[in-house]
Amino acid sequence: MKIALVFMPAWLPYAPPLGIAALKGYLQDKGHEVTTLDYNIKGWDKFKSTHSEFWSMEEADYWQNFKLYSEHVKPFISPLIQDFTKEILQSNYEAIGFSVYSTNIHITRTVIAILRKMNPSLKIFIGGAQVNKEDSKFDFENLNIDAAVIGEGEESVEELLNYFQGKQPKKFIPGVILKEKDGNLILGPERPLLKMKNLPSPDFSDFDFSKYTGQNIPIEFSRGCIASCTFCSETNFWVSFRTKTAVQIVDEMELHVRDHGISDFRIVDSLMNGNHRLLESMVDLIIERGLVVGWNGFCRIDKKLTPELLRKMKKAGCHTVNYGIESGSQNVLDLMKKQYTVEEIYRCVKDTFEAGIHVDSQILIGFPGESWFNFFETLKTLRDLNKYFHRIYPGIPLQVTKQTEIWENLDFYGVKFAKNGKWHTKNFLNNYWVRKFRHFLLRSFLKFLGVTQGYPLTNQNEIARA
Repeated sequence: MKIALVFMPAWLPYAPPLGIAALKGYLQDKGHEVTTLDYNIKGWDKFKSTHSEFWSMEEADYWQNFKLYSEHVKPFISPLIQDFTKEILQSNYEAIGFSVYSTNIHITRTVIAILRKMNPSLKIFIGGAQVNKEDSKFDFENLNIDAAVIGEGEESVEELLNYFQGKQPKKFIPGVILKEKDGNLILGPERPLLKMKNLPSPDFSDFDFSKYTGQNIPIEFSRGCIASCTFCSETNFWVSFRTKTAVQIVDEMELHVRDHGISDFRIVDSLMNGNHRLLESMVDLIIERGLVVGWNGFCRIDKKLTPELLRKMKKAGCHTVNYGIESGSQNVLDLMKKQYTVEEIYRCVKDTFEAGIHVDSQILIGFPGESWFNFFETLKTLRDLNKYFHRIYPGIPLQVTKQTEIWENLDFYGVKFAKNGKWHTKNFLNNYWVRKFRHFLLRSFLKFLGVTQGYPLTNQNEIARA
């Protein structure tokens, strides 16, 4: 079946989207003709000189909030949307799949509406982190999509395409919501989890790497997370923590170096030290093969991340570790269920720096229960560790989202939503404006300390491999 997998703006323009590349690799192995279309990078390429700020993580609200999207984004991007839909329709695809995230859901819906109007018989399905049973009802009712894929998509999309072609008679496809001709929705059962060791390498052949600011390739060690942080949806989305093998990972690195001439890898996992035995085996294998590569990714603060392992990671090409520290207050860390102490943060950051690895960190302001005292504890921690940090990502204040423990237990966390969609605690001590002010103070304090902060849009490879 001739299909296109589409990724719409906005996302950071660092590297090609791994999700649709992985899906292409899998589906082509099954005999389908697959094209991946990264319209996010096409949008960035067109508007980087005039509207680059809209591709910054700090401006995500302009894409997530429908009112802001309609007023500020849609006016300048509408002509490009017409170009995208024209390109899709002229290519005569039999089915189109859209990867949906919180920052591209409104523009994706705009494109789907145009495609459906211009070609009523085109098969359209959605998948990705933003797709769930509840919200997909809107897309079925208002955009007349044909299917929604819940969770990981490789096997689900393959069976869905076979169903579209009449090769699969059963309607109850695991992991898929189908719309029948009479409008009824058929919810398939949950799909058994994939074994990652059976997955082929992602296919990046459709992407022009020169357009991306990072000049690196996203790579996946694992899916899921060993932690259960209360603000994060990763555990619920991926269900359980699973990994590739060390040989599989290093073979994939060698494949991409050979095929694309790029030797720097961005590990997109929730954490690359979820399985320390795997991490050390991979590091040993890179060193054993003499593979000259660079790599970076997220790590969890963990006592198993010893100075010896960190030095070995550096030798194998690890140039940056990004720790999800989130807070320097033990009270807030406990509320988040981070399962480590402030003292362990100090030790891990210092050891990583002394191993010669750049230390980056995520900070999350505005957690329910975070007092002003707790906030200033975080500032103190950042001040104490200032000399070790390479970059701090203050991001945006906490958003309470679906598929998180906070969302499922709003009363327990004392969270309520106002009519404008912004959340506040029942006592109003934590509200949108308090969080905005704390975020402003955080960024001002980091500037005072001289810490580089935020996501660099135009030169992500400023991190040199030593």
